[in-house]
This record gives sequence, C-alpha cells and structure tokens, in this order.
Amino acid sequence: MLDLTELEHDSLTEITNMAVGRSAGVLNEMIGYEVLLSVPKVEIVTESELSEKIGALKDQPLTVVQQGFEGPLSGFASIAFPEQNSLELVRLLLGEEMSLDEIVDLEQEALQEMGNVILNSFLGTFGNEFGVNISSEIPKFRKDVDSKSLCGTLDSQGISIIFIHVDFFVKDRNIDGYLVLAVSVHTMEKLINLVKNYLDKIM
Repeated sequence: MLDLTELEHDSLTEITNMAVGRSAGVLNEMIGYEVLLSVPKVEIVTESELSEKIGALKDQPLTVVQQGFEGPLSGFASIAFPEQNSLELVRLLLGEEMSLDEIVDLEQEALQEMGNVILNSFLGTFGNEFGVNISSEIPKFRKDVDSKSLCGTLDSQGISIIFIHVDFFVKDRNIDGYLVLAVSVHTMEKLINLVKNYLDKIM
C-alpha cells in the first residue's frame, strides 16, 4: 500500500475538510436547515482494514450511495451508513412525525439525492483544488451490503482506500457516516503526485 508523508497527509486532510464543508453547505441549501458535518478523520487503508474499521464501529449491514468517477483520478466514491443510522437520518431530513413505513418507502429517494449532492460536491472540490476534471456517474443506492461493496468493481488485491469517518449533526442528533474513495494503486500514485504539486504551490 502506498503511504503519504505526514505533510502530504495533512494536506489531503485539509482538502478533504474543505470538500466536506462545501458538501454540507450545499446540503443545507437543499433541505432548508442546518446539517453540520464533523472535521473528517482521513486514513489510507486496505480493503481488509476497511472491513475491520467499519465492523468495529457498527456491526450492522450498510446502506450505501455509490458513484463511479473518472478522469485523471478514477474509482468509486461512496457514502455509507449503518442501516439503523440511515433510517434515523431520513426521519430527521424528512420529518420526525413520519411513520416507519413512510420512512422506509422514501429512504432510497432521500438518501440517493443527499448522496448525489454530497459526493458531487466532494469530488468537485477535489477536482478544483488539484486542477483536474473529474466526471461522475449517476449514483446508485444499495441496501443491506457489507464493506466489500464500497470497492465497487475494483480488484481488492490492487486498490487503495481513502477512508473518511464523518459525523452528521442534524437537529442536535449525531449520525455516524463514512465517506470512502476506492481507487487503483495507479490512481493513488497520481493522487500523491497531485498532493505534492498542491504543496509546491502553497509553500
């Protein structure tokens, strides 16, 4: 697995923080009230380490919104929630007075729209900061899946994963969520070079 220097990791975390902040801003405009996202914790992990981390955090099936992206950087971007958290988030987004049946019926539409907003804003910020064009596919909703699904169709033997743990604060509630970028080793090498170029420009 490719590693970042401490300075490169700090820069990637800074850009990720900007991307998460902009995603939150777009989401707030969409739903009409404030949703706060915590300062993200960014780690580079393998597929097996990803399974261990998510399993240790919440031993539940995942609800996932995922989209492929391509360009100078390509791979799969996912936003994932443990199943119980995803239903709670939908309830908070659409109205706490809604019944469980109504929430389940609207879960896919609500989370797919929210995931589309967050992932496109997130990837757009990465592209802007690194000066590259990243195009995205239409997001897909998947329910009752495990962490392996976050790697998309990439070969698990040759990938690097950027794992981002983010807390969603909605109406004084804290909802765990995960942003995951799964890329090939070749794309990870490109990303490291882009981080180095970014550092050269700001230092």
